[in-house]
Amino acid sequence: MESTLKSVFISAKNYKKQLIIPHNEVSALHTFLKNTINNEVVIVNTNLGLDIYYLSSSLCGNLIKNSFFLMNSKKHLSADQFRITICDSAEDVKSFTKNSFLQLGRMPLIFTSYTKSMLHQFNENFSDNKRIIAALFVFWQHVLEELCKEQQHTQKISHFKSLLQEAFIEKNYNSVFKELIKDSVAMLRCN
Repeated sequence: MESTLKSVFISAKNYKKQLIIPHNEVSALHTFLKNTINNEVVIVNTNLGLDIYYLSSSLCGNLIKNSFFLMNSKKHLSADQFRITICDSAEDVKSFTKNSFLQLGRMPLIFTSYTKSMLHQFNENFSDNKRIIAALFVFWQHVLEELCKEQQHTQKISHFKSLLQEAFIEKNYNSVFKELIKDSVAMLRCN
């Protein structure tokens, strides 16, 4: 069976301007999940919550959720303090992502902060997770295209789409090819 994109989204019910778990705990959770799932795992840790993406032919959503709570058991956190969404298929991930971008698009400052943080974390983790991050770049490209066609928060979405494309090109192509792409895009914008 082929590995497909799946995810678990964890957010606190009471929004706070702080991370749900500190960076060092994200690293420990990432290592544990990567070894357990036996495939690539990407964790995006922002003030809005944890976005955990993984490639697997198995459903690992409950494992990820329980690992999160086990890791936080000393903090006396309970499940009712969090919203947890488990997406067991690429279609579920797409639907959840689209709805999230729509909601965030209504809050420009939060949208900008979230997307900036997400791109930064992807750039930092690209070398260890090339396959899943490349899949996410392509995946998000489709979601953002749909939102632009539906004319939902077009300015913010278009800007994020451009940043996403630049990051994708930067990580996947050599310098000569990068210049060709940039020149082609510049010519398209002039015409």
